[in-house]
Amino acid sequence: MLRTSLFVIGAGAFLVVGIAAGCGSESSSEFGDPAGASSGGASGSGGFIGSSGGTDGSTKPCTGLCQQQVKCAGGGTTSLSGVVKDPAGKVPLFNVLVYVPNAPVAPITTGASCDRCGNVSGEPLVTAITDANGRFKLDDVPVGADIPLVIQVGKWRRQIKIPNVAQCVDTPLADETIRLPRNKSEGDLPQIAITTGGADVMECLLRKIGVDDAEFTTPENDGRVHFYTGSPGTGETTRQFNATQGGASFPSATSFWNAKTNLMKYDLVILSCEGDTYPATKPAEALTALYDYANAGGRVFASHWHRFWFNTAARGPQPAGPPSPFEPFGTWADRNAPGDVGQIATGIVDDTFPKGKAMKEWLVNVGASTTAGELPIKESKHNIDEVDPARATQWITMTNPQAGNAKAVEYLSFNTPILAPDEQKCGRVVYSDLHVSSGDQRGRPWPDGCVQPDLSPQEKALEFMLFDLSSCIQSDSAPVIPPPPVK
Repeated sequence: MLRTSLFVIGAGAFLVVGIAAGCGSESSSEFGDPAGASSGGASGSGGFIGSSGGTDGSTKPCTGLCQQQVKCAGGGTTSLSGVVKDPAGKVPLFNVLVYVPNAPVAPITTGASCDRCGNVSGEPLVTAITDANGRFKLDDVPVGADIPLVIQVGKWRRQIKIPNVAQCVDTPLADETIRLPRNKSEGDLPQIAITTGGADVMECLLRKIGVDDAEFTTPENDGRVHFYTGSPGTGETTRQFNATQGGASFPSATSFWNAKTNLMKYDLVILSCEGDTYPATKPAEALTALYDYANAGGRVFASHWHRFWFNTAARGPQPAGPPSPFEPFGTWADRNAPGDVGQIATGIVDDTFPKGKAMKEWLVNVGASTTAGELPIKESKHNIDEVDPARATQWITMTNPQAGNAKAVEYLSFNTPILAPDEQKCGRVVYSDLHVSSGDQRGRPWPDGCVQPDLSPQEKALEFMLFDLSSCIQSDSAPVIPPPPVK
């Protein structure tokens, strides 16, 4: 997973923030011959860059691709640049790590793990992080043929080779080359579980961002996305694949989330809104299992009435459940919806923290916002008034005229365990108080209900949240800065 380290020394702040990949693919990169340093470039080289001392002050010999880094005259550099996009190749992504490794990267381990931000796998020579336009630029890149490149956010990772890096000029990379992988043959994808529901159609979202249909399977098969059937609400929920996809039925969500051992097999769990809280399907052992999973490094996305995992208050005819093991992190209140079915309300992006500021810019850049900081939202809800800023982060809020203009929090996140110091947090939870996939049709065999081919504005906001949820664990108050290279 991606990692970050922060050091403060003496009276002044010395910032070394490394967003790094502590996990890698099973295939390792090959490294070029130092003789390639003089091939295929513009004139103006001032010699090899070589290596400085190690991070412990010792001298580390310049080996491998280090010997293909060159000094350019006049302050120039050998660079790679481009825009990293989602697997569909449509939407640029923020906070993706791009680097040239100088050693084989480590295999990625499937399942929940404590992946706090730290060191990069593969001894990176040069590193960069994509900005709010999805852009990056790597300087001091080794020159020559077949230069390895890693593109990674969390357990989404693609490894490629650049056929030729010319000396002392910039080599722009095509978008298709550096998008995230669509399937296992292109790279690494996290293992994801999706529970369906009778109110939201989250099972269509990953397909829209470009994950191949072959990666969606039942749990006994080897797809990277597994389906489980949730409760139907007042309508219906998706329960099986269509005939083209084999027609198999999905197992029960209740049997899935009742045991931590089931949850721990997954890197990411997505819970589609079921239209109600359904306490009978979420007994005390299920509440404890999800809590333990998150604390062990699991990543959870919960939609609307899945607030029950965090707040088990009664709702209409549904009784209260046993107390949630999650420590309180906000003020819950099931109020009238500010913008229900067929209505649009305006969400306001909180830009008081670094990633919130980046999201505000990114939403404009990807066409989700026409006014910076504002997001049109269909089927917005109001189940939480505010968050405790010491325990959680609000991303998008809105004023609710249906509840005396009270504030409604539409997106929030928190790292787990909630009460642990930042350096001991392992997992992450995102709660969405809106129906994300409005426009698609629930209840039909998958993927027949996925009728909207493109992402809506609020789905683009969710895509931002999804990849942030996938990334390494760091405090939301910390800036996103590329890790230093290993020298």
